[in-house]
Amino acid sequence: MVRLMCAAVDAGDAEAFGSWFADTASYTFGNNPPLVGRDAVMAATAGAAGALPWVRHVIDQIAEVDDQLFCRFTIETEARDGTPLALPCVTVIWMSEDKIVDYRVHMDISPAMT
Repeated sequence: MVRLMCAAVDAGDAEAFGSWFADTASYTFGNNPPLVGRDAVMAATAGAAGALPWVRHVIDQIAEVDDQLFCRFTIETEARDGTPLALPCVTVIWMSEDKIVDYRVHMDISPAMT
């Protein structure tokens, strides 16, 4: 599941990424306020994909504990000046049945935005 989600984001396919989320899921990126709902998640994903020249998720570790997934990634992209970046990221995913109900990304994306 995580690999398929990463591939969807890397391909800029916000709809495929959003399909993993429950209708009322919560999505929090860093210190931003939570987004609520699948449509909000897809809109934010599409916006983020458009803000970066490209992105590639390298999965470093996935740990499953009950209904949670703890994922450690290296996010590869480049800064606006073309400098390659490898940004650390941890995502915590809460599942209910086969859908994500809470998704929290812990990452500093500012190096890619400056």
